[in-house]
Amino acid sequence: MAHLLLNKLNIKNGALNMSFREKLIWLQLLALAVFGVAYFGPVFGSYLGVTAVPGGQFMWMVYCILALIIGLPVAAVGMAIVASLRTPREARSPRDERDRVIALLGTRTGFYVLVTGVLVAMLSMHAGSGPVLLVNFMLFALLLAELSRLGTQVFLYRRGW
Repeated sequence: MAHLLLNKLNIKNGALNMSFREKLIWLQLLALAVFGVAYFGPVFGSYLGVTAVPGGQFMWMVYCILALIIGLPVAAVGMAIVASLRTPREARSPRDERDRVIALLGTRTGFYVLVTGVLVAMLSMHAGSGPVLLVNFMLFALLLAELSRLGTQVFLYRRGW
């Protein structure tokens, strides 16, 4: 039973057997999920009355967006440097056709999620929500689109496309 699970997860000799590009996608997915929870947890919690956002709704949004704009690229570059130092030969190799197809399929999934999220955000404006909530819905649509893009790519890499 354990042997089947290890084979399914592609674990060999106690380590995940992943390509360099798949490792980068996993790291981006993790960083984006952490930043998304750090931002949308308090923001949507304040709309539901569960938590209070420090400093007011608008200033919290500005601080978190600035942290996201600065922190996410710094985290992505740092993780890419660490991953490339661990496997320098694979980091220098060009993308093959499989990597390009997986990226395109992930982008297609993310686009559909983004369009749906933007439409829902616009409908929320007609339902009487304010502009700050509209911006948060749009940012949430962007987050879900990127998470679905990266999630689709991880799924296709794990599936062995």
